[in-house]
Amino acid sequence: MTRQNNKNTKSANHNSTIITRQDRTGKFRTETTRRDSGITVAVSTNPQSDATMLYVDSPNGDTFHFDGREARTIYRALQKHYKFTKKTW
Repeated sequence: MTRQNNKNTKSANHNSTIITRQDRTGKFRTETTRRDSGITVAVSTNPQSDATMLYVDSPNGDTFHFDGREARTIYRALQKHYKFTKKTW
């Protein structure tokens, strides 16, 4: 949510959601959908090798790839930060 001032707020990605599915190659995939703006995120796990990849696409077209270990580090840092700031997800 982007705040314009104290009384008026502008909601971004009001209809966005996160879905989980099995893709055409048999991998398990969790991804953001129906986002109006901002980043898109997808996590893919190969059930045969148990390898996981995190993909983050920026609005300007850049794509960032993280393996499972790097993705878990990002998750743990966010988790610790939110716990420290006493914010809820």
